[in-house]
Amino acid sequence: MEEIEEFKIFLRKRNYSTYTQRDYLDTVERWHAFTQSQHIALNDGHLLPSFLAKRQVGKRTLNHDLSALRTFFKFLLDTRGLEIPTEISETSPKFTAKLPTFFTIEQIKTLLDMPDQLFAKGALKDFFWRRDKAILELLYGSGIRVGELVTLKCSDVDWEHSFIRVMGKGRKERIIPIGVPSLKALQNLHVLIQTPALIPNEHGKFLTTRSVQLIIKKYLQEGHLPMNMTPHSCRHSYATHMIQNGADLRSVQELLGHANLSTTQKYTHVNINFLKKVYQQAHPQK
Repeated sequence: MEEIEEFKIFLRKRNYSTYTQRDYLDTVERWHAFTQSQHIALNDGHLLPSFLAKRQVGKRTLNHDLSALRTFFKFLLDTRGLEIPTEISETSPKFTAKLPTFFTIEQIKTLLDMPDQLFAKGALKDFFWRRDKAILELLYGSGIRVGELVTLKCSDVDWEHSFIRVMGKGRKERIIPIGVPSLKALQNLHVLIQTPALIPNEHGKFLTTRSVQLIIKKYLQEGHLPMNMTPHSCRHSYATHMIQNGADLRSVQELLGHANLSTTQKYTHVNINFLKKVYQQAHPQK
């Protein structure tokens, strides 16, 4: 369909992330197929509830579908004068936002130590020990997204001043300081190899996000840690532990690359629960 092909170009030119482009196009293509199967116009929204019901997914995913359709119809309004269906512009499934899952300090120490333990036992090859240690230290030590991690190049690191340059969502660049453990882990890896990819696979190529997810799962299992944790849990842990230790929200917002402070504020809810626990354990009138 011509409109979808043009929409694809529009998303790419507007620097939407690869994942957002893929998901938005998937939603729009499904909507197009649905309207054809029901013999209705592309901008006829009266069967939107039926379209959403067929998904059998949570409200968060439905909101994402609606966001894709709104973006698509805003594009059609601007380029073809096609009105946005009222049902699409006004429908908004309500959902309860989940608090981020994060590691305790003890759990993150266990996770970071797992490559060392396996290497010491001879259960991990030298390259994978160095590489996996660098992955874990950088995810927790910088709070970057796994999608950002796998695209990093060696040229993105300021080795002298301990900074990395990250290309985030919407192609927005930010500079993040990294600590001594992260820097040492990266240096330990690149003493062994010379590749453009900062975190390569065994063939020197860039890793995929799926590969990193599987690596994390392996160490969660080895460390008897909660198996529902993901690479993103390292990012949540980074932000949570920073705020627990006195970092202000604005600084954490900048470090995480959040466009809106409201996105960062979810970590205050996590830390209110943390402070309540501290109070209940320590206050004499608890």
